[in-house]
Amino acid sequence: MRVLLSALLCAGLCTAHDTSRADGPPPVAVSPVIFDTDIGTDIDDAYALAALMQRPELQVLGVTTVSSDADARARLAAKLLSVAGGKWAKTPVYAGISTPTQYMKQVEWAADFNSPSLHTSGAVDFMRREINRRPRQVTIIAVGELTNIAALLQSEPGVGAKIRAIALMGGAVYRGHAPDSKPEPEWNIKSNARAAQVVFTSGVPLLVAPLDSTADLKLTPDMRVRIFTHGTPLNDALASLDQIWRHTNHWKGDLPTLFDVLALELVHPRRHYELRALRIVVSDAGLTTAAEGDPNAQVALTVDIPQFMEDFVARLTR
Repeated sequence: MRVLLSALLCAGLCTAHDTSRADGPPPVAVSPVIFDTDIGTDIDDAYALAALMQRPELQVLGVTTVSSDADARARLAAKLLSVAGGKWAKTPVYAGISTPTQYMKQVEWAADFNSPSLHTSGAVDFMRREINRRPRQVTIIAVGELTNIAALLQSEPGVGAKIRAIALMGGAVYRGHAPDSKPEPEWNIKSNARAAQVVFTSGVPLLVAPLDSTADLKLTPDMRVRIFTHGTPLNDALASLDQIWRHTNHWKGDLPTLFDVLALELVHPRRHYELRALRIVVSDAGLTTAAEGDPNAQVALTVDIPQFMEDFVARLTR
């Protein structure tokens, strides 16, 4: 089944098929969201957080961090928000669950940062508290491994039924990173496949941006020049983080891929996105396979790449 979503017809109503709640999430004029991120490893998390700040229809309740040194990731997110200034400097940031060490050189940019908005622990408690305050209104945007989200779902009976939706970047349904390649275990899923299994079997409406639609969202040099020469403090910070990432990442990445940005776009879309209702099964190795049975997710398999990239650059250069 295919569903065409448009900002005009379904702003605030974009939902996944929910096998446990036939009526789906309720409409909201402004969508409260929590951004759960592994900012500091790949560069797309920083770009996604910057994009989130350009979306007034998304009310950012807070940012939570996950994996490796989640405290260091939280400092990075808090500093980027502080640089943006205004209300963003007051956005609460909570460190979540840490895991074995990963590459995350960007966090050194924020090594000595501190702020009243920065909390060195408490991400899962924060998410549960906000969800209980606003039953069936809060969407979680999850763009890292799903460790925090699984912990949230297991932290209190019935808390999943209070979550409006989870929009996540993760998986590879029909292709991998390269065009025409076979599906592969994608990082956010394989890093904690058990957590992903908890999320995909939770009954919470899921909006999924897999490699199928995100792997080709490349930020070209010309696009970066447009962003970096715009001269705002936020864009200057992105330029610094981009350079750190470009010259230190161990996979020799040069063109940032905006994997994570699509996940937040699906929450309150401004353009048509074609979603397919699928039943996604997560293997112990982290493969995400479309299986027979009732759908548990709405999955974005394609995107108009030139339009998506132009929209992204335009929002950061207004």
